[in-house]
Amino acid sequence: MNIFLLSLGCPKNLVDSEALSGVLTDAGYTIVGSPESAKIILISTCAFIRQAIEESIESILELAEFKKKGDCKRLIVLGCLVDRYKEQLLPLLPEVDAFIGLRALPYLASWLRDGDLPPLALEGPGWSLEHFLRRNLVYPHMAYVKIAEGCSNRCSFCTIPYIRGPLLSRPIAEIKEEVEMLVERGVKEIILVAQDTTSYGIDIYGKQSLNELIYTLDKIDGLGWLRILYVHPKGVMKLTEAFYRSEHLVPYLDFPIQHISDRILMAMGRGYRKKEIYKIIEYFRKNLPQVALRTSVMVGFPGEDKDTFNELVDFIRYAEFDFLGAFKYSREEGTRAFSLSDNVSEEEKENRWRTVMDIQREILWNKNKERLGTVQDALIEENGDGITIARAPWQAPEIDNQIYIEHQIGTGGIIKVRITDILDYDLKGVPLLR
Repeated sequence: MNIFLLSLGCPKNLVDSEALSGVLTDAGYTIVGSPESAKIILISTCAFIRQAIEESIESILELAEFKKKGDCKRLIVLGCLVDRYKEQLLPLLPEVDAFIGLRALPYLASWLRDGDLPPLALEGPGWSLEHFLRRNLVYPHMAYVKIAEGCSNRCSFCTIPYIRGPLLSRPIAEIKEEVEMLVERGVKEIILVAQDTTSYGIDIYGKQSLNELIYTLDKIDGLGWLRILYVHPKGVMKLTEAFYRSEHLVPYLDFPIQHISDRILMAMGRGYRKKEIYKIIEYFRKNLPQVALRTSVMVGFPGEDKDTFNELVDFIRYAEFDFLGAFKYSREEGTRAFSLSDNVSEEEKENRWRTVMDIQREILWNKNKERLGTVQDALIEENGDGITIARAPWQAPEIDNQIYIEHQIGTGGIIKVRITDILDYDLKGVPLLR
């Protein structure tokens, strides 16, 4: 029986979908690339912020049309939307045959096989190493590895602890076995993800253990690039040692600061002050200038007036991040910030967002100019019609820019590329083939 699986949201959600796809394949189902020929349609949802919820609902309603006009017999909604809203979804979305929460996903294949699909399922064991070892990878040469589930930081604006629970780290030995499997399957880049990667290990080892995990993975034969995402600013300085010691850790640091105003940071519950962020910037620019810095900021948080927004703008100009994402504050039920007055209008949030992104576009243009003429290692990801798309170690997949090469090159390899031109956000290069 054909199954179409749509995965929405973050890389952590993608890992869940890959594990589920593997379970379904082992059970004899065929995963298809479009909903037209699917008997069962699965939607793995995101519910982090209002925009993600709206996208999930729109996708559900769009795919529900295949129950009316196509071959689809069952429409099943999975993941974060279910865990966040639970019983509230049943009367709101009668088109859906079942709602399955994150921890109950391992049961789905047997429920489908036995024809005993519950309308709502929230409890279960969650994924185990056995499931991760049988993942169906979406990308053949790059794989995300989830090193922990949930989060215990309790930032005032964030819904993740309410959806995915508190921090639950996976043992180092288990992660090592999964990475060894991925390397054997030809994966060139391993990307470690969690809601807060720098908290990894606190719950099972009694201390932050991300460095120990990196050093363990670094010894795996055949390992290519190793990348870390979602580093909490509180743990950045403890990670610096790894950039000196690790052979495979790429020169890239992703640490979402959210804001720079002490008053706003305190209201957000971030657990650090602006002086610590300045210290991070100064340390990396002086001691590790080769490391590309990415961050995320939020505009329009309750209490953000013109002065605090200008403080953020001034800092962005000073820091000159290689990459920066900006988000407009979304008031979310269940969070501590929900009780705060949302004093910034949607129009003003949009204006502030555009201001930040315009500044970052200028910064990125200057960064790209500095890379003209340089030679970079590049992982070949896609090709077609004489164009090859690649990434350097300082570019993360899906969120950063890319390198376009007017030359047909097989995917999966790492080659030398000379940067020759700027294509607005992206770059253009020529291969240095032997």
